[in-house]
Amino acid sequence: MKKSALILAVFFTFFCIGSAWASLMDKDTFIVGTESTYPPYESRNEKGELIGFDIDLMEIIAEKLGKKIDWQDIAFDALIPTLIAKRIDMIIAGMSITEERAQRVAFTKPYEISVSAFVTRIDSDIEDAEALKGKSVATQIGTVQETFAHAIEGVEVKTYQKFDDCAREVLLGRADAALMDIPVAREFVNQRDFAGKIKVAFQQIITEGGKAIALNLSDKDTADKISGIIDELEENGELQKLRDKWGM
Repeated sequence: MKKSALILAVFFTFFCIGSAWASLMDKDTFIVGTESTYPPYESRNEKGELIGFDIDLMEIIAEKLGKKIDWQDIAFDALIPTLIAKRIDMIIAGMSITEERAQRVAFTKPYEISVSAFVTRIDSDIEDAEALKGKSVATQIGTVQETFAHAIEGVEVKTYQKFDDCAREVLLGRADAALMDIPVAREFVNQRDFAGKIKVAFQQIITEGGKAIALNLSDKDTADKISGIIDELEENGELQKLRDKWGM
């Protein structure tokens, strides 16, 4: 091997090792994935800007860490694969902690625990899970709501990329109910397109895990730092102010 080629090979080896050892905290900008059709956690305003509880929370966390954010709007079921492929640094998207997900990604401590709700047409007589037998339920693909719906005996599960599609399918009579977090359900029930036409039929606890920010398994140190900030925001009341602002 020529001397120049040897030098390049050694340089490349050390570069790769250094990259592997580099901490996410060495970056000036975090690339953060979300999915923007889940109000009040994340959505877009009339100007197309990302807004919501999760957006505000992540911006506060980044500021406290001295970082900027490059937001990436990604289909929910593609978020974890995109994170694992290291095309984004973390996820905040109303994502609940589950045992299966925790084997693939590192979660911060939960920042929110919410109850899910079944949404139906305003004239529906569905009042509990028993009444769903023989009915169809719309859920967003890749969510804990989809997993729960599949476990209900006698229910046809219809999956969609976005939760607003789920609500619209109920409105149009193509699904008997939609399952989503209660803050999201309240948001859709009060939106102009749906107001007076759909309702929250009943609430359901489907997971005890809570919602958290997801990072790669190799970034557990950063996850711990963010968990510390979540504790701080809970203790000083800033997290509750965000909940109040977004009607959580």
